[in-house]
Amino acid sequence: MNYLTILFVFFLSLSSTAQDCTQEDLAQKPGTWKIGLKGSIANVTAADLAKEKAVLASIHKMISSNYSPLGCEVSYSTVFGKYPMEGQVYKADPYYYTMFILRYLCDQNSADKSKYYVDISTPTTVNIVANAIYWLNCLYAANIPPDDFRGYLKLEVRPVKKDGYFFMSNEKVDPKQEIVEYRFLITYNDTLPFTYLNRKEYLLIQKKRLEKSVKESPGSEKYTQKYFDRINEYLSRPESELSHDAICMWNDEERFEGFVEEGTRGSFIAVKPNLAYYKKNLPKSSPQFFTVIYKIEHGDPVFEDNIAAIKEAVDFAKLRGMLGK
Repeated sequence: MNYLTILFVFFLSLSSTAQDCTQEDLAQKPGTWKIGLKGSIANVTAADLAKEKAVLASIHKMISSNYSPLGCEVSYSTVFGKYPMEGQVYKADPYYYTMFILRYLCDQNSADKSKYYVDISTPTTVNIVANAIYWLNCLYAANIPPDDFRGYLKLEVRPVKKDGYFFMSNEKVDPKQEIVEYRFLITYNDTLPFTYLNRKEYLLIQKKRLEKSVKESPGSEKYTQKYFDRINEYLSRPESELSHDAICMWNDEERFEGFVEEGTRGSFIAVKPNLAYYKKNLPKSSPQFFTVIYKIEHGDPVFEDNIAAIKEAVDFAKLRGMLGK
């Protein structure tokens, strides 16, 4: 066999083994875990921080022991701390564990068609949060401070018991893409860390806000009087009516027009923190409730398959077992 023949056979063997990168192949490639950027740490004692890190480490171990990334790199990060406002007293610290699903993608700019890279950002994440419900304006394990501009929190839909836990909502968070958040709440027994405002409570808050607005903007009395009149008319109604939960329109707060039926498009349920929910004499590091949020861009098989596998690995019963510890 001459030299040219040997070269020809060599290149033929290379071409038969080398393959162009395909997303289908990458979707089946074993993935990896990677520690992400360190999150912030604020207003946490050294003793509480050590315990909070231990809680999140146990959560990471629970997931990583029962889930192997496929077709992606999973970057994970933590955040600890709070930024209390004047008059705000925390029963427990908020802290966060976040996973970012970063796909393997073919590198179309490389001359080597077998090359691929790790995505630099992702719409698909998993958050496990102790002692905070961040989509509820953020509800913390704390009172609403006296100078809060609103005085209550907005809940879109009531939580529903599902498989022994609370399903809070699923919300499309991007109007242009099919990116959806699925939100769960894990609590002591069947109790909630918030309560519903009744109509009377809500009306008194609105009246106070209007009075403040008039004080800060002299000359606005004529414009606001109709809202004062409407609030006072409602406050004169029977207690049996005022004791109903306050269901209000999203953009109809300071300029109160009236209550609406639950489920009305654009409405919310007014709630406030339930400070009686929390067990006493626990360190602030103790998780007293967890929220679990799966955010996924639907339609991509890597996102779909990995989120499905992560859901299997996140054991709600184990998370509930951590509460109060």
